[in-house]
Amino acid sequence: MKRYAIISTLLLCFLTACTFLFPAQTDITVDKVEFQDADTLTVYLRSAEEGYYVTVNGEKFDCVKLEDQPGVLKCSGPSFKPGEKVTIRFYEDDQSTKPFATIDFVVPDYDPEVVDTDGDGQPDAEDQCPADPLKAQPGECGCGVADRDGDGDGTPDCQDGCPTNPDLTSPGASGCEPKESDTDQDGTPDSQDQCPEDPEKNEAGVCGCGVADADEDEDGIVDCEDQCPIAYADLIGDPCDKDEDNDGVLDGADQCPYDPYKRTAGYCGCGFSEVDTDKDGTPDCVDLCPKDKNKTEPGKCGCGVKDKDVDKDGIPDCKDPFLCPESEFDLVGDPCNHDEDGDGCDDGCDDCPFDPEKTSPGICGCGVKDKDSDGDGVKDCLDGCPLDPLKIDPGSCGCGVPEGSC
Repeated sequence: MKRYAIISTLLLCFLTACTFLFPAQTDITVDKVEFQDADTLTVYLRSAEEGYYVTVNGEKFDCVKLEDQPGVLKCSGPSFKPGEKVTIRFYEDDQSTKPFATIDFVVPDYDPEVVDTDGDGQPDAEDQCPADPLKAQPGECGCGVADRDGDGDGTPDCQDGCPTNPDLTSPGASGCEPKESDTDQDGTPDSQDQCPEDPEKNEAGVCGCGVADADEDEDGIVDCEDQCPIAYADLIGDPCDKDEDNDGVLDGADQCPYDPYKRTAGYCGCGFSEVDTDKDGTPDCVDLCPKDKNKTEPGKCGCGVKDKDVDKDGIPDCKDPFLCPESEFDLVGDPCNHDEDGDGCDDGCDDCPFDPEKTSPGICGCGVKDKDSDGDGVKDCLDGCPLDPLKIDPGSCGCGVPEGSC
């Protein structure tokens, strides 16, 4: 049976404002309190039993005996802000509801070797750029500026007057770009001119370099391709034919100059009939159910079948294998089954209706157990080292290996 231990007053100089709720009748002492890192606070106890259940401000701290320091119990858990008042509580075991001992103290300041202002994994004491998360040393460009060499000329961009030109590090007479030739003197460099020897064009256009894309009769067909470049003022199709579909209406007044059956586009457009088979007011060309006067789109049940939902369960009758009018308020999964996962909790009040082991997501969510395999107070779904009670993140050494020992 564990003895009821009482914490003595042997605290370090940075522990203050102590309040004891028990008589000093034991040899258990607090050796020291320190930050293991910025996120982990560690309390060292001497002559305490390993089986004690220890919490700090309600957060469970994991305790282990130190092999290299007999009689010392190391308890670690979430960190608190320096200067914050916290309370350590000791319980006989994790089933106890009343602590047998408590002590209040003020959290000490961070050790300079632990502080990492920019969060780059390099403590400020060793970081020459403590406010730059991308650099630990100033390099050539200094802290806060990347030592980038965009043009690969060996000179970093911060010192390169022409950071995109590998041949220059400072602007010349033409700036950072070399002067380009312009054969036809049209103001467009040859490298950007599709017609470098044609001063009138810098793109080939329809007629090609050296030939103007002129349209003398303004019929939309350039002269180099127009068989009747000045014959008529017909702006549609063949300038030599004023009535292309031979329907008696000249192209200028015909909205469908190539459709002999229509003079206006109508609903369906030129080349398509305006027939309305089901007489529903929507022509067949835009009616997806041309033979169903009650529908113009198939919907969920298709043409010829109404999209009715008698039981209002969100599933139309044509696709609903069962009619369950009594289940119309069941909005999850099978409308005929009020308890999908069979856990005794109706879907309407079950936040995990498909998980028989949960009725609420908890920490890990539906379908995932809120399990803590290593008992470190962090659920496996959030623990990077679910089988290592001393780590929740692999760090640089990996799970199962203390940081600094690899």
